[in-house]
Amino acid sequence: MQKDRMAFSIQVLTFTAMLTALQIVLANLLQIPLLGKQYSLWLLPIAAAGALLGPVPAMIVGALGDLIGANLFPQGAYFPGFTLTNALAGLVCGLVLHRRRPHVLRVIIAVAVSLLIAWLLNSFWLSLLGFVPGRSFWAWAAVRAVNYPIELVVNVGLTFLTLVLLGRATHVLPSQMRLTRGKGEM
Repeated sequence: MQKDRMAFSIQVLTFTAMLTALQIVLANLLQIPLLGKQYSLWLLPIAAAGALLGPVPAMIVGALGDLIGANLFPQGAYFPGFTLTNALAGLVCGLVLHRRRPHVLRVIIAVAVSLLIAWLLNSFWLSLLGFVPGRSFWAWAAVRAVNYPIELVVNVGLTFLTLVLLGRATHVLPSQMRLTRGKGEM
């Protein structure tokens, strides 16, 4: 029994590390400028970690991905508020998606809530940091609200596709990480 638990812990640690590395790359290196904003696929590895590994590893993927990414690819001084935002997105994805087959409604809820948290909290963090003097939280939120629908549609589609592909690849994953149909399946 102890040997199985240790093997599971090593597998979770390995998957968490791989998804953290992927989150760093997707959030910092693959950015698409559109409508005055840099779009990235920062949420995909966090959602995958939430679905496969659960809330705590997904929070770790989000937090470490931001922490390491901010230090490897600095775009100003490090601010822990953005790390908290990523960790909360991991918590939401883990609570909504963990070990369940992908369902469109469940993916929409996880992505919408994660992006809503990111939109509101990051607007608040930016207002605190004062990058643009005199720009309040509401001004930041209004400017960033234009991009929210685009991000929502793109992230829901890509997250759903990613989770479907992960669900099809469950035969290569350990049984503890397989996406299964649970009680109360939508």
